[in-house]
Formats: sequence, structure tokens, C-alpha cells
Amino acid sequence: MMERLNIGASQTRLEGFTNIDVAPWADISLDLGTDPLPFADDSVDCVFSYHTLEHVPDYLFALGEIHRVLKHGAPFLVGLPYVTLTEVHLVNPYHLHNFNEHSFDFFEKGKLRNSASEDVMRRPIEFKKAFHRFHYMGVANVLPERGKRWARRHLFNVVRKIDYGLVAVKHDGPVEFDADALRAEFLACMAAREPYRKKPASPPPPNDWRAKKRQFRTWWAGKED
Repeated sequence: MMERLNIGASQTRLEGFTNIDVAPWADISLDLGTDPLPFADDSVDCVFSYHTLEHVPDYLFALGEIHRVLKHGAPFLVGLPYVTLTEVHLVNPYHLHNFNEHSFDFFEKGKLRNSASEDVMRRPIEFKKAFHRFHYMGVANVLPERGKRWARRHLFNVVRKIDYGLVAVKHDGPVEFDADALRAEFLACMAAREPYRKKPASPPPPNDWRAKKRQFRTWWAGKED
């Protein structure tokens, strides 16, 4: 039986996952920044986490625990707010860390790992990034790739959030992964999230122009899953 974890499950849960959060209604209630995950080393097949790590004071402890329990080559699928989002991130007193497309390079050999005088013996955290995906805002959605890259580096409020697919590296053996399959798995997890208290759904007709307008606004604002 596969062991899969949903880390940071205060608002939504995932069926078939062990839902973990500080909230008392989670399957396992603990403090991600101080409490070890109650799983053996190399025992977990997948970890999903959405907009959680930015809230954890000791982010490196939480990341270390995620890495410890994952099997070699197992995915860590994570979504986070983008560093230059001002409205609900940079001014948010509950967001303690910033993330962009380079954040997890500090845990990958051949990129930025060992570049920050970190203690890699005490915190042997190593991941390999399979993909990242930007959720652009407004006019940035239609810029050419070169323009998007310039805007990300120099402007605020270009990207709302960023998704990553990482795989755990536990030893020197090869790490094989399918980036497209991991993207699909991330999207499947997003679609499967359920609120703890369900509200009755009344989906609009498929050709409702108002529904299409809402979908366009969601995409334009970078809020789509």
C-alpha cells in the first residue's frame, strides 16, 4: 500500500493521503516546524503540500523531515506564493519565507547546493527539480518568454504563485522521473482537494458565458490551479 502525505491540511484534505497539519481536525496534528513526522525513514511514496512551507518558522526542519521520510526518487509536489507578490504575500505577517524558481536549487547538486555555507552533514537535504510552473498575472500572461523572464527579475506582481515537482535524492544511485507525469500528478492532487466542510455545489451550465468570464478572470489573475 502506498503511503502518501498531504502536508498542511488545515483547510482541505486529500482522500487516500494522510492529512497532516497543526489544526486539530487533521488526520495527524503536529507542528511542522518542531515535530518530527511520525513515519520511518524512506517510507513515503509521495508528499503534496500547497501554500504551507511559507508559514513554517523553521522551514529547513520541515523540509528535512519531508526529505527524511520520502523514498529515493519519490516526488515532493509543492505550491507556494511567488516572492514578488506584494498584495497577499510580502505584506502578509504570517508568510515567513520567500520562494522563486531558484529556491530549491540550494538543495540540488550541480546547482546551488553547498553554495551557502550550509551544514550538509547535519541537514543532508537533496532534491532534484523535475519542473516548476509560473502562474502569471495580467498582461504578463501574453508576454513572449524573454519578456516574462525580464519581468520576473525586475518587476513586482508578475507571478502570483509557483508550483514545483521535486524528487528526493537519498543516495548516489540514479534518479529517474517523468516530468510530464509529475505535472499531471500535481494537477490531480489540486483537483482532488476537498474542504473539511463541504458546501453544496451548483455548477453553471457548460455554455454559460458568465462561467467562461470567471474562468478567464481567474487565469488572467494567475489564480488557476
